[in-house]
Amino acid sequence: MEQGYIYIHNNVFPTLLAISAEEQAQGLMHQEWPPPVMSFVYATPSVNRFWMKNTPSPLDIVFCHNGKVSEICYGEPHSIKVIGTQISDLVIELPHGTVDSIELKVGQPVGLVKPTIDELRKIIAQKSRVFVKF
Repeated sequence: MEQGYIYIHNNVFPTLLAISAEEQAQGLMHQEWPPPVMSFVYATPSVNRFWMKNTPSPLDIVFCHNGKVSEICYGEPHSIKVIGTQISDLVIELPHGTVDSIELKVGQPVGLVKPTIDELRKIIAQKSRVFVKF
């Protein structure tokens, strides 16, 4: 799994990048507390839905679209409740409590610091075998 950095409002976090379908399906399942920050990168914006069935750690799940936070949800451990109602091209999972501690709000800026857009295109193309246009 690729590693990178993400900015959220005025904060920078190291993050794991879930890019391939397999990485996205695995997510943070079975990760004990504290889980790492994980960013799900999507080549095409859509309504991305999550659940927490095999995830023992509580999470803050931040849905983003076009470089802004569009929805913030609580990920309840082991829940099968479906989370996510907004179109997103980036979803960030953080240890629960992070959103409150950084005073994150809908509409604030978010994005990848590393990898760059060009590097990300190459990674996505390698993992999915498709051409990605940003």
